[in-house]
Amino acid sequence: MSQKILSLLVIFLIFTSCRDEKSEAGVKQVKGDTEALSFYEESFLPKDFEACKTEKCPKIRVNYLKFREDREAAKEMNSYNQERLIKIFNNTEVASEAENVKAAVSEFIQDFQNFKRDFPEAQAEYEVEISQSVLSQTKKLLVLETNFYLFTGGAHGYGATRYANYDITSGELLYKKDLFSDLDAFTEFAEKEFRKKYEIPEGENINSNGFFFEKDSFALPENIAVTKNRVILVYNRYEAASYAEGELKLSFPKNKVSKWLNY
Repeated sequence: MSQKILSLLVIFLIFTSCRDEKSEAGVKQVKGDTEALSFYEESFLPKDFEACKTEKCPKIRVNYLKFREDREAAKEMNSYNQERLIKIFNNTEVASEAENVKAAVSEFIQDFQNFKRDFPEAQAEYEVEISQSVLSQTKKLLVLETNFYLFTGGAHGYGATRYANYDITSGELLYKKDLFSDLDAFTEFAEKEFRKKYEIPEGENINSNGFFFEKDSFALPENIAVTKNRVILVYNRYEAASYAEGELKLSFPKNKVSKWLNY
């Protein structure tokens, strides 16, 4: 009798160990020059939504990161990240008012299904694809990179790269004014590099080669990443040039611009 109990106990311990291992399998850590942050991927496909079980759905491939909220900074980063992800869906006709990412995807599905009911002969298909990765982590800064593509009909969809720089200690989302100690000096440097790369002579209008900076004045892009070794600038489509020009990118060694950086 005791032998049977012992056998059952061994089986139980093996099962529990396997279960715990499985629950931790999706948790990853990003290690930089500071304490590691644990995160996991949250994913959504059409099969995850009830609305897709009875009607046709758009193409959905959503993968984003959530940090394990074992510290206040991680909670802040998750909050900012979710807010930024929801804004991706503001490229549709009606801006999303969703409270979380899954709700935003549900709205996207509903928009598509309403469109198909109103225009059953229309060939247009909707599509959303989102992916995220940790681009860099240092003692002070964590940088997330988000790539997305959204299509709701028309000649083409819209895709973009977005960077988010977070203060490791506070979890605060940092803006250009926070990243640079001398934003004007860095902007002047970046303009010289931009002109050099795109062959715009000094003294000529910055838009002379077909760019369309507002008021004919160079400006930094919305997307800046301050990584461990580099500072990366990305102008997404329509930000400084036509859709056909695609993404415009500048990248500088960090030691070359460190005198203007706070991080």
